[in-house]
Amino acid sequence: MNYQLTSGQIKAVLQLPESAVVFNADNQSVVASLATSLQSPLGLPPIEQCVVPGDRVALVVDPDTPGVADMITLVWEQFQASHGEELDATLLLPADPDGSNWKAIIDGLPVHVRNQVAIHVHDPTDEQQRSYLASSAGGERIYLSHYLTDADLVVTIGRIGFDATFGYRGTNSSIYPAFSNTESINAARPTDNDLAPGDSRPLRVLADEIGWLLGTQFAVQVIPGGDGSAIEFLCGAPDEVMKAGRTLLHQHWAVTADETFELVVVSVPANASNGWKSVGAAVETAVRLAGDGGRVAVVAELPNQIGPAMEMLRRSLEPEDLLKPLRREMLHDAAEVSQLIKAMSHARIYLHSNLDPVFVEELGILPLTSEAELQRLIKSSERTFVLPHANFAWVESVAPATL
Repeated sequence: MNYQLTSGQIKAVLQLPESAVVFNADNQSVVASLATSLQSPLGLPPIEQCVVPGDRVALVVDPDTPGVADMITLVWEQFQASHGEELDATLLLPADPDGSNWKAIIDGLPVHVRNQVAIHVHDPTDEQQRSYLASSAGGERIYLSHYLTDADLVVTIGRIGFDATFGYRGTNSSIYPAFSNTESINAARPTDNDLAPGDSRPLRVLADEIGWLLGTQFAVQVIPGGDGSAIEFLCGAPDEVMKAGRTLLHQHWAVTADETFELVVVSVPANASNGWKSVGAAVETAVRLAGDGGRVAVVAELPNQIGPAMEMLRRSLEPEDLLKPLRREMLHDAAEVSQLIKAMSHARIYLHSNLDPVFVEELGILPLTSEAELQRLIKSSERTFVLPHANFAWVESVAPATL
């Protein structure tokens, strides 16, 4: 059968043998449109009833969210329909590792939204942007963007997903540590690859505590589908949204398999700022399906610009020797590079991408320079598993490789 994997401009039309297993996220149970969900939120009144004229509203955005510009627009228009020009709203975006200050997202907003809503990109190195919120239960003094501490209503706009650091990302994970300081952001790294998503994660507990300390919140969250689009919308009180979201996430993205596979072929969405993060999550998932000695092929459109940890990997002759330094160094891309190194220690990693094959080889990855090379890899494998947008998935029933 023919099957196409896509990542931005990178496309691979594959001829799969009958023995191949293809995972397709369950796209059938779309509960409601975002507009409907905003009017029927979980545990709260409709979003426009959560503010009064003169209130300051902070719209906190997770940039790695399908259709994020459309979501921002609809949320703001919902406020505007009831309150006109009477709200002081700021759109908050975290620091952009790509250096473009989220130009693609901002340019995707309608002109009227850009004119009516102040847009601020957080600078975690600027102490003047932060205010003291409170001390956590563990005694940690919490400093956040003053746009958050000054707000009467905080609206988080993001996606619920499996996450190596938080267990589950979504709601309060958009707030902390992204809108704190550099040290807190760089310290937020995966703690143990053997943990399941629902296992206790100190950072998730702290982020939820900070959300509670902030006070009034409204969560607007999405579950992505198999093609990367938004297929489920959840709105309302953060705790209730997170609880419902976890259930839906497992429904759509929990992968079950009774055996490991010789080859696992995955794709990730094209994302200039978070592309390597997606690859790190995807290969970690894929190795659980491939097991020790397996092969993993990634289809990905990736940025040419790389971070400091990736540069260390490119120059290293012994990648596994980097794992300890990466745990110590405050590097923004340490997590995905660590995931990649651990995956490479268990499986051969191939990459079909837009990148220079020489650069890919310098990373310790085998480049696939054409669709035909990927097809030959599939033909040479007895058992193949295909997982589009593997960065969204979690493998439940195959014992994970010890990464």
